[in-house]
Amino acid sequence: MPSHRDNLKPASTLRAVVLGSGSSGNALAVCCGKGTVLLDCGFSAREADRRLRAAGIDPTSVRAVLVSHEHSDHVRGVRVFASCRRIPVYASRGTRSASGLNGQVPEMHVITPGEPVTVGSITITAFRTSHDAAEPLGFRFEGACGCALGVLTDSGTVNGEMLEALRGCDVLAIESNHDEEMLEHGPYPWFLKRRIRSAEGHLSNEAAAELVTTLASDRLTRVVGLHLSSTNNTSRLVTSSLAGALARLGHQATIEVALQETACILKP
Repeated sequence: MPSHRDNLKPASTLRAVVLGSGSSGNALAVCCGKGTVLLDCGFSAREADRRLRAAGIDPTSVRAVLVSHEHSDHVRGVRVFASCRRIPVYASRGTRSASGLNGQVPEMHVITPGEPVTVGSITITAFRTSHDAAEPLGFRFEGACGCALGVLTDSGTVNGEMLEALRGCDVLAIESNHDEEMLEHGPYPWFLKRRIRSAEGHLSNEAAAELVTTLASDRLTRVVGLHLSSTNNTSRLVTSSLAGALARLGHQATIEVALQETACILKP
């Protein structure tokens, strides 16, 4: 498995910033030392640059782009961003084929679930998710400090591989796409509701809360809800659902919600 390494000095902490999360665009920057990895670039390259700078991250620090899957709200700016920075792109074999990025970016590497890849001082392990895409992935990031961030988004269900990959994380960023009652009584046509509820759709608030309950450990300090539907969910409902699940365990992890237009800083 190829690695993109450099001479960065390890930092004592792992820091991540959700640059935006939702159906209009998704991107998450993971920083350790002087290097950054960008997970998805669902905004234009120019907008991704703007959001990185607004979050206090130099766009030239990005060493690689990871792609979770080929849907436009995750790959819209990948080709231009990676080409301008002359940096590699990592994706599953299925995503590489379905995205059309192969041959359009400076380097295109296949990342295999369960096989760690090192970028600077960040170790990345991919795991399979369940979505209506060619071969979607979630990711676990570990810094030289030992801190771990787990990211699971765009998945209709949870399986053992996901649970194993996400155990023992300091920070969990988990899809909490819709409230089941809002979706049921909302304006979406029946076929779209069925797709969202399916095993290849999106996790509900209830499913996200159940997952967090399963993964809660003494290490967990922060939980972030991702990919909220602007039609079928609210920040208040996500916070209530996740906080309630942790409260029943007597767990004190901080709950946050990542939104479409504002950055959300994740730090253990």
